[in-house]
Amino acid sequence: MTRNISALLLLCIVFGSTSVVFGDHITLKNGDRITGTVISRTEGSIEVETAYAGVIKIPASMIEKIIPEPDPNAKAAEAEKAEPMAKVSAATAKSPDKAAETPGAKEDKKPPLFGNGRVFGMVDGWTGNASIGFNYASGNSKTSTLTTSLRAVKEGINDKLTIYARSLWFTSRNSGASITTSNAFWGGARYDRNVNKKLFGFVSYDFERDRPKKLVFRSIVGAGVGHHTIKNDRTELDLLSGIAWNRTWQADEKTDTPEGLAGAALKQRVNNRLKFQGTFTFYQNITDVNEYRFITDSTVSLDVTKRIGIFFTVGNRFNNDPPRTTEKNDFLFTTGLKWNFGKAK
Repeated sequence: MTRNISALLLLCIVFGSTSVVFGDHITLKNGDRITGTVISRTEGSIEVETAYAGVIKIPASMIEKIIPEPDPNAKAAEAEKAEPMAKVSAATAKSPDKAAETPGAKEDKKPPLFGNGRVFGMVDGWTGNASIGFNYASGNSKTSTLTTSLRAVKEGINDKLTIYARSLWFTSRNSGASITTSNAFWGGARYDRNVNKKLFGFVSYDFERDRPKKLVFRSIVGAGVGHHTIKNDRTELDLLSGIAWNRTWQADEKTDTPEGLAGAALKQRVNNRLKFQGTFTFYQNITDVNEYRFITDSTVSLDVTKRIGIFFTVGNRFNNDPPRTTEKNDFLFTTGLKWNFGKAK
């Protein structure tokens, strides 16, 4: 008899330990804990089958929480799922640069400047704006003014190409004759190549024509270094310095002048609609320190829609030794409509 009772107790202990591993864990509000298998559940009570007391019924009001034992197969599936993620995390910790290669962690990298896209990338990827302004007056004052401009930027991984152009045409029809007092065109391009986050090198080409002022054509090739002094979401300020070669064709002569150049380019975004952009370039004649010139352009633009806006531009071109009887200073104020193309910023 004693042996039978001992065997029964041993059996209860074995089943009890097994139920701890595989059963549900019920915690009562008074702190007691019951381990078993929930076999039925109603709004008022649950029935739990235990290894040591059989089926017991517990009122729902007495239960604090029930923690079911996870399915061993589910545990294995979770482990298999977590294993590759752990490997990815370990690889990322060893090489942070590879984080961009994992799903969900891709960086928005810029494509090369050229080589991808239509026509070797020459067509795609440009952003910028084009503008036009026109003024017509009749009566006591008979004048016509037309201004146009274009600025396009294409950025690569470590380089950038900027193309720009402006034109001004002004004619007066007073006294029965039409006289064109301004027929000017300016333009150029600049290629920047980053050395690091702050320093970059550049090469540039600028040209200018103004026939009423006897300037047939001016060609300027420049190169130098620049510095990204400020660069954030709202403000960009670049400082430039270098050398240039100025070849100028006038009515009856041609001159070649080596020049030193210094400049600054500022872009300021006040908000998503209002923006300011200004450039200043100073040219010093290397062979004659008394001869210099500078160019400034400042534009305030207001976007009415994502693509269309209005602009106000103030430009100034100064030459302290102008050819013949022309004025030293050319001041220009224009306003009109502009159209944004490419990815709007």
